[in-house]
Amino acid sequence: MPSFEDLQTLWQKQPVRRVSAKQAAELTTAFRRYGRRNDIINSTKLLIVATQLVILTGYLRQRPMMLFGACVAIFSALFFLFRDWRNQRAVARLNFADPSTEFLHAALARLNALREPYHTREFYITLAGAFIGVNLMLESWAGHLFALAIPFGIYALARFVRGRRFARECQPLIDRLTAALKTMESQPV
Repeated sequence: MPSFEDLQTLWQKQPVRRVSAKQAAELTTAFRRYGRRNDIINSTKLLIVATQLVILTGYLRQRPMMLFGACVAIFSALFFLFRDWRNQRAVARLNFADPSTEFLHAALARLNALREPYHTREFYITLAGAFIGVNLMLESWAGHLFALAIPFGIYALARFVRGRRFARECQPLIDRLTAALKTMESQPV
């Protein structure tokens, strides 16, 4: 059996697969641009939700049960917004200075996970909060029946919009990562 020092020497002499500095810089720039774009989009969403909270608080201040329902629905939406924003920022801040094939595989998996955040615990908490909040705001049975359809309509619209945004914004990043991964894997060891 070889000694530890021999194994260490062999390990250190092993050639390292690298992405070119230019390709790493391009990937970092593309992901930073993606992060800035998502920050603008999520800041706009946050502004819209905060405006809704202010308007509904002013409008419903004489109806405590309706106000409570509006707050539950809005705070559950804020919860999902912040969790989704946090995941997007984590992807946008990836450092490609010295990537490995494992790092690129992990980056691809994280980017693909952004495609459908709708089957997570946070999404179900948001859906339940929206359902409970909307039902607390309504007083008639017809309104409650209509409120049953609202979350499903929002879900369908959100999947459509997210799919379009993913194809436009994330697919080019996935293509670049895949190209970098192929470059690294094609290098001789």
